[in-house]
Amino acid sequence: MDWVTLNEVKHHLRYDDDANDTNLTMYILAAESAIKRYITEEIPAAGTDDIKIATLMLVGYFDENRSPDKDTPSNGNYLPQPVVSLLYPYRLPTVT
Repeated sequence: MDWVTLNEVKHHLRYDDDANDTNLTMYILAAESAIKRYITEEIPAAGTDDIKIATLMLVGYFDENRSPDKDTPSNGNYLPQPVVSLLYPYRLPTVT
């Protein structure tokens, strides 16, 4: 399921050339996979604007933080907080 295209990501990140296409494609796949694992509700076939924006934001986060080091921002959560804020309505709380 493709929520964003490579061209949409390049436009979002303001890339004009093809030098980063391979990395961006991998980031798109990783972002979509992470979001699918986070969402517990049925995902609409066409996605939603919230999911699309969350995917763009997460790809941007992966691109900006290409290698984990002590300076990589972390809030202790699985996904960056702005991404979680967009996806939270699609997640049912787990009751144990």
